[in-house]
Amino acid sequence: MTAVSDKKLLKDFQPASYDEWREAAEKLLKGAPFEKRMLTKTPEGITLQPIYNLADVEGLPHMDSQPGAGDFVRGISPDGYVGEAWQIAQEQVYGDPQEFNAALLKDLNDGQSAVNLLLDAAGQLGLDPDEAEDEQVGLCGTSISRLDDLSSALDKVHAGYLPIYFQSGCSGLAIQSMFLAWLDEQGISPKLIKGGLGMDPFLVLEGRGKLPVDLEELFDELALIVQFNDKEMPQFGAASVSGMAHHSAGGSSVEELAAALSSGLRYLRAMDQRGVSVDVAAKQLRFTLSIGSDFFMEVAKFRAARMLWARIVRELGGSTEAQRMRQNAQTGIYNKTKLDPYVNMLRTTTEAFAAAAGGAESICVGPFDETTRLPNDFSRRVARNLQIILQEECELTTVVDPAGGSWFIEKLTDELGREAWELFKELEKEGGLEVALTKGTWQERLSNTRTSREKLLGQRRTSLIGTNQYPNLQEEALDSEEPNLNPFRTHARYLSKAQKAAIDVSALRNGYVNTDPGKKIGVLVEAVKAGATLGAVSHIVRGDALESVQIEALPYERLAARYEELRAAAEKYKEKNGNAPQIFLANLGALKRHKIRADFTRSFFAAGGFECVYSEGSEEDATAVEAFLDSGAKIVVICGRDDDYA
Repeated sequence: MTAVSDKKLLKDFQPASYDEWREAAEKLLKGAPFEKRMLTKTPEGITLQPIYNLADVEGLPHMDSQPGAGDFVRGISPDGYVGEAWQIAQEQVYGDPQEFNAALLKDLNDGQSAVNLLLDAAGQLGLDPDEAEDEQVGLCGTSISRLDDLSSALDKVHAGYLPIYFQSGCSGLAIQSMFLAWLDEQGISPKLIKGGLGMDPFLVLEGRGKLPVDLEELFDELALIVQFNDKEMPQFGAASVSGMAHHSAGGSSVEELAAALSSGLRYLRAMDQRGVSVDVAAKQLRFTLSIGSDFFMEVAKFRAARMLWARIVRELGGSTEAQRMRQNAQTGIYNKTKLDPYVNMLRTTTEAFAAAAGGAESICVGPFDETTRLPNDFSRRVARNLQIILQEECELTTVVDPAGGSWFIEKLTDELGREAWELFKELEKEGGLEVALTKGTWQERLSNTRTSREKLLGQRRTSLIGTNQYPNLQEEALDSEEPNLNPFRTHARYLSKAQKAAIDVSALRNGYVNTDPGKKIGVLVEAVKAGATLGAVSHIVRGDALESVQIEALPYERLAARYEELRAAAEKYKEKNGNAPQIFLANLGALKRHKIRADFTRSFFAAGGFECVYSEGSEEDATAVEAFLDSGAKIVVICGRDDDYA
């Protein structure tokens, strides 16, 4: 019945060809170049068409893929989110383990479905608080030094029932040993634990420019963990590869993908050199990819990433199971603003939607105020609940591969994948990402992309709402008071120093060095139980190793920063003079003759904090001049039609 009705409905409508559509579009353009007005060039070097049709996807190699099979472009599970929703893996970035725990338990009770524990900089480097600088302790992550710290952070967390992810940087062995000691205290078998350790030396190197120990030694440590987890913690991954640093440095989706693939391949090769098969190594690797503002590009990025990684692992002889890319998605900081910060809620909503449509396994959404202050209950709740809305109200969990079949997204997935693969091959010809970072060629490439993006923003060819477009000069800034961490740091330093004084690190190191590799983690677990701190475990494993590998660190940038500097300067001017810097709009003629240009001018200069004195339309030059002089402003912009300007 439906088919018959459809035929009757469509009988009066003739199918239109692309050529007919283009001809109609060109008429509407009234002589403007079609290619200039209708085609869009992206930072990835991809030209987006105004319309896509079936012919665009014919012959694409991934179009016959099924979910959970083939190249996994349609997801790593046959039933997608219908079988299991993505994990809501929010961070609680509080330095004090007890404060972290309070926020975590509240968020878990309110819908979060995975623990995501980010270590502070000291912890990621293997340093105790008494060994680290102030800015490394308790900022942008939780300070974990002693077993008691971890116990406080995970108090009342039922580890056997939900995934636990760490972001451990270079401290994988220390955190793994501490976590195993805690599990033993709780009477929980490691075989039940899901999640991952998140050891990621590359991310530390990219962010700092150096490592606490030679990269090869860190790979030795990682190999011990991979081999242990393969037997004792089969559901708990060891390693992580992140694209966040490349995104935060202004890189495109192509550059982020190529860097992530190169890092992942370097990890597999390092494990192979240490006797770990690709099947074992690949299963324990989890990728974290950023989510940016270009919705469709981000959807395509997650799909293309799975396709390309499956190709790499397959070429190395990996099994079908090993070819599945485990993906975590995290909203990026590059497009987030301090000005008009509530707009960040809208940005993260579309970004989380893109990651879900792209098939990410877990998602972490940054609170809207993360550029300004530590998040509070409200900002954490909004970030968490937007994911719950996507799952339960938008019903994304009732569809397998929500983006699949879209001619636009399927074509974009293919184009993005091809561009990323070519750049990945260039990186490998150079020796891999590590070599490119050491030589500085990768930093130069990202700098060029970042400069191009900043130029487009400065020319208003791209927009940051509330920053370079539609700024709100009447907004009230968020309270940005930073927490006083000094009392916490003093106490944490006292405890870690006192606890280390009670153990013999040299004796423990001798015992560790002389232990069979298969039993080394067991030795470290017993050391932790005996009182060894995170820093002590690092010394047991590494001795007195010096920092290694010097590169130019990737910058941590935000597009809005230069506009925020302008607005801050205008605010200082206002505090000194009683008003913001002013511009007089000399509006010529009737409202309809000047309004468009006057509104544009007012919005344009408001982006820099200037207030515009909006005058009534003047028919006489002398009247406009007199109004300008009376305004007290020192700058005038004349607004009218071209023939008025003569």
